[in-house]
Amino acid sequence: MLPHPFICSRSRMAVSLVLVFSSIALLGSLLMLYAGFGPLVALVDAGSFMGLLAVCGMLSWFFFAYIRVWQAQIVLTLLVQGICLGISYTIVSLAELESADRFGWMIPLRLLFGLSCWMLWMQSYRIRLIKGEYREKEKEESLPAKTLPPLPALSREDGRISVKDGLRIHLVPLDELLYIQASGDYVTLFTATRQYVKEQTMKYFDTHLPPSIFVRIHRSTIVNSHHILRVELFGKESYCVKLKNGTSLRASNSGYKLLRERLGL
Repeated sequence: MLPHPFICSRSRMAVSLVLVFSSIALLGSLLMLYAGFGPLVALVDAGSFMGLLAVCGMLSWFFFAYIRVWQAQIVLTLLVQGICLGISYTIVSLAELESADRFGWMIPLRLLFGLSCWMLWMQSYRIRLIKGEYREKEKEESLPAKTLPPLPALSREDGRISVKDGLRIHLVPLDELLYIQASGDYVTLFTATRQYVKEQTMKYFDTHLPPSIFVRIHRSTIVNSHHILRVELFGKESYCVKLKNGTSLRASNSGYKLLRERLGL
């Protein structure tokens, strides 16, 4: 967990205390100006309310660090304002400084001032959390990545490609696989009887399928050379690969050269 932003150093603690006393002085001045309170009454009233609000604000860091649900934050905000008003009223009443009517007249002013200070306090917490999480992410990204051992290539004898389809898992033998085509973030595996969609990259199959059998004839197509019937010229630097089941696949110039090399032509 990140350290509390206002008590993690002496300088921050000093700034926090200055802000709290400044808010008490400002609220006290407003009570004197708009309610006609004397200096002592205004000081006790503002000091009790803002002092309690500051304590709750300090403790709320531990709440906001774990709970990011905005509904819960709103409930906490309203609850804190009500508690601070209630305790502040109890203090000034026991000291016989204000009557209930005089205190009630200034509740809107206290709430407006208290909510403003609270929102500024919480926004500073939110910025602190975002910066802290960003720094932690930068540290994680700067760490050297763990190198994983390369996956073994699929062999013709025991090679089968697993495809999950809902609650079922299909095992597609390599001998039955006619060709593979890219479909965005997925690939489609074509057999003589059906198609299978798998969340995998073309690069994976290009590097893990048996290179003597499967050839990448296009950036979006890998074909099983055992199912090729013939190759025809389709256009300038473009070729058409005909499969035994009648399917036509487009091959690029580089793919055609690679196919000829793999077939020994």
